[in-house]
Amino acid sequence: MNFKEYLISVGLTEEQATKVEQDMPANKFYLATEENLDTRYTKLKEQKEQLENDLATANKLVGDLKKTNKDAEELQNKITEYEQQVQQLETERAEERKTYAVKEALQGAGGKDIDYLMFKLGDLELDKDGKVKDLDNKIKGLKEATPSFFESKEATPPADNKGYQVIDTKLDQGKQATIYSMDQLRTMTPEEINQNWDAVSASLEKGEDK
Repeated sequence: MNFKEYLISVGLTEEQATKVEQDMPANKFYLATEENLDTRYTKLKEQKEQLENDLATANKLVGDLKKTNKDAEELQNKITEYEQQVQQLETERAEERKTYAVKEALQGAGGKDIDYLMFKLGDLELDKDGKVKDLDNKIKGLKEATPSFFESKEATPPADNKGYQVIDTKLDQGKQATIYSMDQLRTMTPEEINQNWDAVSASLEKGEDK
């Protein structure tokens, strides 16, 4: 039995039943074949709202995770950049230490043109302790190959010897005396003159005789 038939069964004419049925949608009355539809609708509405809330919460969580991952990625990038900078600085410091050690060794060996000698040595390797491998032997070989770029260790007399010299001469008595030249006398300090007055006096007399 449908709704119209039900109306007729309770005493309405077919015309009245038809009018009631037609006017129901305009008055926002609707028919349903299921029982407790309002209750079920309310539950469905609550479930829909809950699902919407859960979806909003899930979306927020996803957004937070994305932001956290982004922050973590940026932090990791900064850490990587810092590590690269530290590595670069360590490399530069090691190179500076190597350069200093090589220059010091070349200077100690009497090298003249240090920059040229370093160029001739080429790129030198460091051992695990940060020292130049076989540096002494390399400098020795370089010294043998280019001796003109190293100073000789043989002592050379000074060009101008301003120190006074002792000249032994025999006097009439056969005694040995010290005679200074005039240049030597000029360089002597008052203390030296006092300490060697006899020799100084004899030197002056000899100079006057000339």
